Amino acid sequence: MRRRLEETGEATAFQIRHGRLPLAGLEELSPVLDELARQGGVGSPEQFRPIVRAARATQAVRRSLERAEGPHLADRRSRLPALDALLAEAAKLFGADGLLRDDASPELTAIRGRLRRRRGEVSRTLERLLDSRRDAFGDAVVVLRNDRYCLPVLASARGRVPGIVHDRSGSGQTVFVEPMEVIEPNNDLALLAAEERREIERLLRKFGDLVLSREEELRAASHELAELDALEARVAFGEMGEGRLPEISEDGSWTLVAARHPLLDRRFEAVRLRVLESARAGRDAVPLDLELPADRILLVVSGPNAGGKTVVLKTAGLFAMLAQCGIPLPAGAGTRVPVFRSIRTEIGDAQAILTDRSTFSSSMEILASILSGARPGALALIDEIGGATDPEEGSAIAVAFLEAYLESGGRAIATTHLGAVKTFASDRPDALCAAMEFDEETGRPNYRLHAGLAGRSRALSVAEDRGLPPRVLDRARALLGEAWQRREQAETEAEQALERLRQAERDLATERAAARREAASLEEERRRLEGERSRMLADGLASFERARAELARRVQQELDEARAETARMAQASAARVLEDAERAVAEERALADAREARELRAQKVEPGHPARVRGLGVEGRVLSFDGDWAQMEIQGKKLRVRRAELEPARPAAGSAGKPGKAKSPSKGTVSAPARDLSGEIAEVHVIGQRLEEAIEAVEKALDQAILAGASSLRVVHGHGTGRLRDGIRKQFREHRAVERLRAGDRTEGGNGATVLELR
Repeated sequence: MRRRLEETGEATAFQIRHGRLPLAGLEELSPVLDELARQGGVGSPEQFRPIVRAARATQAVRRSLERAEGPHLADRRSRLPALDALLAEAAKLFGADGLLRDDASPELTAIRGRLRRRRGEVSRTLERLLDSRRDAFGDAVVVLRNDRYCLPVLASARGRVPGIVHDRSGSGQTVFVEPMEVIEPNNDLALLAAEERREIERLLRKFGDLVLSREEELRAASHELAELDALEARVAFGEMGEGRLPEISEDGSWTLVAARHPLLDRRFEAVRLRVLESARAGRDAVPLDLELPADRILLVVSGPNAGGKTVVLKTAGLFAMLAQCGIPLPAGAGTRVPVFRSIRTEIGDAQAILTDRSTFSSSMEILASILSGARPGALALIDEIGGATDPEEGSAIAVAFLEAYLESGGRAIATTHLGAVKTFASDRPDALCAAMEFDEETGRPNYRLHAGLAGRSRALSVAEDRGLPPRVLDRARALLGEAWQRREQAETEAEQALERLRQAERDLATERAAARREAASLEEERRRLEGERSRMLADGLASFERARAELARRVQQELDEARAETARMAQASAARVLEDAERAVAEERALADAREARELRAQKVEPGHPARVRGLGVEGRVLSFDGDWAQMEIQGKKLRVRRAELEPARPAAGSAGKPGKAKSPSKGTVSAPARDLSGEIAEVHVIGQRLEEAIEAVEKALDQAILAGASSLRVVHGHGTGRLRDGIRKQFREHRAVERLRAGDRTEGGNGATVLELR
């Protein structure tokens, strides 16, 4: 118990100085390691992700705990295995996204390089076919079907494109044909893809063998990280409840100072409402103060119904268990708890109709079990002992049980309304009676515990407070008789007198403490004033002379600094004016040179020639010139641009020497040659489209992204009703070219976008 409490204290101090340990995102490794062992070390990158994450967390926690100053956290660090070799191998194999890196091995680098080059060749071949037979194709895009690159051919023009048919569109108007020109290149791609799969399997199997060779260390690391997570949870509980670590009572005494049960403490309201469905927000409960000396092995709590007796019982037991688990207690300074070998309870109604167990019979079964386990170091918590039966018989059973239990060396806290049990506790030197406070003026309990008193049940007051009619209460008083009323009045007056005496003692103690503080404050003030007066008399003249000399020195220093600053500012101002003028001249010269260069380039462009508009970054054909303006045809549309913004376009491959024949790319055609987008993210927007249109657009973009070697494709579909998003994700979740898909992160559009990560 002491070790756990000290460890919690070390963790609290560590968090204050260095923050929390990097434990977020971990999961239990045992199922993953068991599955990997069953597969003989063969696993996918997804299976290795939690293992690598746990190894990284182990390494990070080891580094973090290097700053730990206490022995317990240092011992925790020593039990965390070093997994640097495993992490080094993982860093070679896996990227930040958890997928296998291109450079995981020289063989994989070479294979993927050949794959990219071969895909580029196939793409260029198919684009040439598209350009030469455009009227035979439904869409000017390259598609992937059955892992083969194909072209979408109109069903009516099927005979004009010889090749192998792999699929047809849903409408039947388009068939996907693998042209004869790319059959062999596609075969080469299939062979390269098979080589890539074999190399990936080899690398993953090798890493899986390494993981299995460190299996025991990984399991130990997972266990230690879980222990550290539980330790931080203890610290978090203490912070939430503004708790403190209790003292351990060596002699068995018990002291609770301002103890707050977590289910009644306002500080735990947020987590209580989240965890317990029946929890309700409410006001703070009255804190509990309890003092039980070591020689008092029995505490009997009595008092009115709904006065807080059971809360006293539960708070004492719960705090004992929290302390023994090393958890800070929501209580005040000076709280001390003993250590128990066992804690047994009989609280609440345990009747069971189907097994013929009444409330009383169930209580007797539990008491028999508690008595059989009675021994030194045991604690029994019994609510309403001897209740739920005839009061005389219940009292006899309760007294006999307590006698037998205490003789075995155990300690007990019991609540009761039975006078015989109160008398039994009052007559024993090793027992203590305590009563719950009751406010006579309001007729309601105050939920404070007073040791040394035997409380009354206040049944009539509680019944009246709960709404029982006055005529019923009057009849109950008449049945109880005058003797009961006289005894009730005498007990009430005695309690009031005792409370007045205690209040007077508290007031006197408060006044004495205030008087002592005031006397100490006055004495301290008198000594301070005398010392100040002596110092002023001794140092007054010297201080005045020093102050005058210092003032003169500072005035002269500020005058000198002001003169120097004025000269420096004048010099700096002139330098800045000169520098600004030189910069303006240089900028004007550069602008003139750029303007002259643009005009020279524009003069080289002739009508009918291809040209490029620098400001727009597009190319087209020059139709005519009109002064400083040029009429151009760009993608089938006529635009009027400034002549100075034109420059000769580079002739496309195969079109050199043919001015005026530049093709205007039709809608959907990729006009620029395919480029290697490996590691980049392609993008397609389908906001406002119908689901069928959007799916077809995404398929086209997906094919283009694969051809270009992109690592992923971002589909921007917006939020809307969610139908477009759900339809797209359902369509492409199992697509053979898609490794996995996910919602965009905060920088990618959130749930209004879907990222397809490509194989």
